[in-house]
Amino acid sequence: MKPLTTSLAVLVVSLAGSAFAEGDLSRANVMDVVIEMGSNDDGMYLKPDHYEFVTGQAYKLILTNVDEIKHELALNEMGERIFTRKVEIADENGDLFAEIKGSIREVEVGAGKTVEWFIVPIQTTDEPVEITCEIPGHLEAGMRASAMIN
Repeated sequence: MKPLTTSLAVLVVSLAGSAFAEGDLSRANVMDVVIEMGSNDDGMYLKPDHYEFVTGQAYKLILTNVDEIKHELALNEMGERIFTRKVEIADENGDLFAEIKGSIREVEVGAGKTVEWFIVPIQTTDEPVEITCEIPGHLEAGMRASAMIN
């Protein structure tokens, strides 16, 4: 019985420092957040390089790859603090090509393509967390941003 009590105590302590979203998260008004992925003479980038999110607010991350090579967006620690409603992929005519639901931590975006990732942050962060491109060499070339969830 002691291991269960210890586990519960650890869970309570770990959750005590964080705030969680409340209410019906599937019905929140969606705010657009454009994330540009690309490269220039200075290296590779995510623009802008900092994001602010609010728990309980629904967001549509519009991942736009302006480059001639593929990139990806990995939410890393932030991925543990969000609820993914869906990821939508449309063809050149804007017709829905695919809709993906479930636990998603990263999305790859092809050259010149756009993907929409619908999220709701459900837990705050105490400090900024990193969003990156995990394709070999891209993070080292500067493809990173920070995000804060309040």
